[in-house]
Amino acid sequence: MQRSWAVALRNLQRNRRRNAATVAAIAFGYAGLVVLGGYAARVDRFLRTNAVYLQHAGHVAVWMKGGLDRAGAEPERYQLDAAAQQRILAWAGADPRVEFTARYLRGMGLAGNGCTTQPTRLFGVEPEVLGRIVRHPEVQGWSSELATPVKGRWMDAYPKVQHASAVSVGLAEMLRKRRVYDEVQGLPPAATILDCDTEKEAEQLAQDANVQVMSMTYDGMFNAVDTEMTATFHYAEAHGENGTLYTSVSTLQTLFATDRVTYVALFLKDPADAANVAAELTAAMAAAGLQVEALTYDEERWNPYYVGTMAFIGSMIGIITLLVSLVLILTVIGALTLSILERTREIGTWRALGFGRGVLTSLVVQEAFLLAVLGVVAGVVIGLMAAAMINAADIRFSPPGVPGTIALLIKPSPLTCAVQAVLILPSVCVAAWLVARAQVRRNVVELLTAQSG
Repeated sequence: MQRSWAVALRNLQRNRRRNAATVAAIAFGYAGLVVLGGYAARVDRFLRTNAVYLQHAGHVAVWMKGGLDRAGAEPERYQLDAAAQQRILAWAGADPRVEFTARYLRGMGLAGNGCTTQPTRLFGVEPEVLGRIVRHPEVQGWSSELATPVKGRWMDAYPKVQHASAVSVGLAEMLRKRRVYDEVQGLPPAATILDCDTEKEAEQLAQDANVQVMSMTYDGMFNAVDTEMTATFHYAEAHGENGTLYTSVSTLQTLFATDRVTYVALFLKDPADAANVAAELTAAMAAAGLQVEALTYDEERWNPYYVGTMAFIGSMIGIITLLVSLVLILTVIGALTLSILERTREIGTWRALGFGRGVLTSLVVQEAFLLAVLGVVAGVVIGLMAAAMINAADIRFSPPGVPGTIALLIKPSPLTCAVQAVLILPSVCVAAWLVARAQVRRNVVELLTAQSG
């Protein structure tokens, strides 16, 4: 066996230029796959981080059964009351797979500046949990741009400010609130009654960071709460950029006159545990008489943008990988076909000396395998170097559906690289087997008398 590999290596050295060109073709083709796979890995982690942390889906989100579709219309029936919250939090607190939990209260309302109002999506979250989320290593590693406020600081930095809030950039612009809480400290007090629709309006609106939030309580009464805008931020999806406001759960509970929350999110140490945690929690709550629905972050109806985008990118990467693999296979076939044609008489001589067809076919396959291995190894090196250069260039772009810009980063995944290599290497060997098999099956006399040998 060792001798056959030595012979295969010696045969490759007989036409170094052609084989070097073949190795280069494999190397650059595989390097392209490494870079493409690294981009897909970056997008996956970026979107997953946004979905789980910055869109506050959690790895597992626990709703009342039917709550995902009906909690907004029938909150008293399809939101979690205080007792249900405690049961879920107690179960999660005893599970070592859960890193931390968060309660969320969501609703619709109006955000106002004293002169105008804007329809707004309201998110209630504990400020200390929000601080933990935006500083989480996963968030800082993959989506630090969106986790950093555009202005000001997150609500957890202001424990003494009653009803602190963070407002999306687009909403702050529509409300003409140019200054956050820190920037209005020391300014003269804002006018109690604003001169709306006059030249003084813009100046008066900029004198404070007050944003009024208005909505209907769950029993049908109109209610309003004054909040202090401590930060502006880019929302993780473009559709929320012009109408999203974060505040504390207690503030929204005051606004809606309730002690309920919309759902409880579980953030896990390992995302791979999400399905098992969801199933076990659902079963445990059912045994206690509480009918809940635990949704994982990769379920389409809970995170349609993430799931749909990654399905598209996965299909695109798969098609491109197949096309590149096909080109590389044809390249190897062409090189080996020329090599075999040049060695026709040699093959006939081996056959005349008693070497079987299987041995000679195996020898050609070994040559192809060596070419492919050399190309893949060189491709990994070229791909990693290209990724490092792209990362160092600090290229920024605006991804579809995400506000602002992010850095173009290539993060090659060892698993993706291995899968692509596993696809290429056997394919090349099969192609070489087909080429060699057709040639060695020819008559010995025909091989020995061939003109191209």
